[in-house]
Amino acid sequence: MSTRSTNTTQQARRHVAVVGGGVIGLASAYRLARAGLDVTVLERNEIGRGASWGNAGWIVPTLIQPFNSPGVAADAFRTFLRRGGYAALRQLPSPRLALWGLSFLRHSSAGRSEDSLQTLAVMAHDTAEATGRLAEELDFEVHRTGLLIPFASEEALAGYSGTQARVEELGYEGRGEWLDPEQLAQREPSLSDDLAGGVHLLDELTVRPDSMTSALARGFREAGGELREHTSVTGLDEQPGGRWTVATASGADLLVDAVVVAAGEHSPSLLRKGGARILLQSGRGCSVTLPGNLSLRQAVKIAEVQVACAPFDSGEVRISGTFDLVGRDAPTNRARMQHVLDAAAPYLPGLAEVSLDDHEVWSGARPTTPDSVPVVGPVGKKPGLFAATGHGTLGMTLAAGTANSISTHVTRLMRSRGVHTT
Repeated sequence: MSTRSTNTTQQARRHVAVVGGGVIGLASAYRLARAGLDVTVLERNEIGRGASWGNAGWIVPTLIQPFNSPGVAADAFRTFLRRGGYAALRQLPSPRLALWGLSFLRHSSAGRSEDSLQTLAVMAHDTAEATGRLAEELDFEVHRTGLLIPFASEEALAGYSGTQARVEELGYEGRGEWLDPEQLAQREPSLSDDLAGGVHLLDELTVRPDSMTSALARGFREAGGELREHTSVTGLDEQPGGRWTVATASGADLLVDAVVVAAGEHSPSLLRKGGARILLQSGRGCSVTLPGNLSLRQAVKIAEVQVACAPFDSGEVRISGTFDLVGRDAPTNRARMQHVLDAAAPYLPGLAEVSLDDHEVWSGARPTTPDSVPVVGPVGKKPGLFAATGHGTLGMTLAAGTANSISTHVTRLMRSRGVHTT
């Protein structure tokens, strides 16, 4: 065999396709490329424009409480019936939704919920440090000013202290300062002056999501990776020898050694083409980015109404919220964003003057598993197929850790096949 033929064979065996160009897919692709693999990212739309685009950008290893906690299902149902609640059911019943709902209920027992919490604690343990290192590598916007959580009632404040204590029992090592009303007002003057107090979690981070995804794409290309935008994957087929054909709508198919599916809410249908089945349900969030309407010194979580607020270097502040159960590719609902502003205004009075007529409203789907634990690693019975999806509201938080985990799984497979990685 000629040297050229040998090199071509070796290169083909080292090729990995990553399906999905959001923060999870890009972070995974970047780590795989840095490990010495030939990597192609296939994105059905534009890089970083899905659920990664308009979220709050929080890296918050303290906020790992699973959705499948005891009593959450009943609370969610009551919220569905209340106009303007933080969650809404905005899709017709379907067999897929019923399957997800039944599995969610099975995982909502105290024991299973605790299992989910412990797993998420492990996944999130080093994520702030990992994201900070990634920001230093790639130079994207990151804020190290922590997360401030104000409360309107003493009862809510006391309840959260128990939640925080449990996270600390599970290994959370971040610093926290409990603030009385006067201290809270000094820490964040934009807040209402009649709140009960709060907590400032000093070691949580905020990134600007589009800054992070752009930096990941740039770093990926510099590491030798290939990005293909507007490329829809239509099939995943195992080939002899454990390789995979990734079919695309354009006909520019790939023959690769491994496939990583990180396609958000489209992941289940893609994985099914490769013989693997997972259950995901989209929880749609929405946001508006306000230029100059509000000034914040640090990220603020209004926990009692589930609203996130994130300041950026530009002087803009992003307000986001809702977790609406919707069908795939559901449109943006501007009325839901108005509900978010209305809920947050008693805490941040400056929001009462905001008119959505003057601003663009964004929304994006955050696919969630029934047990709140993302699917990260090998899936199905055929070697070479991996998933990195189902992160719910923790996509930004867990991106760096997910990328490291996927890189470990894929490079282990490569080494088992005699392919050297760095």
